[in-house]
Amino acid sequence: MAVDKEVLNQSIRRFLKEVGIKSHQQLEQQVLAAVEAGLTSESIEVSMTLTLPSLNHTTTISGRLALRDQ
Repeated sequence: MAVDKEVLNQSIRRFLKEVGIKSHQQLEQQVLAAVEAGLTSESIEVSMTLTLPSLNHTTTISGRLALRDQ
């Protein structure tokens, strides 16, 4: 089976757009709630796990979110 790379790339971009919007909303909501509850850290650790169940593949991306200018 040949893959149409243009179709694949368009599909990936649509998926990443949805992931980006939803994850941004969740990050902002959770961080602001934590700050209101007394979080005083300068940054927080975050990670995102991408899972492709049908390919039995998982990748985790980690980083930190700055909450204030440092």
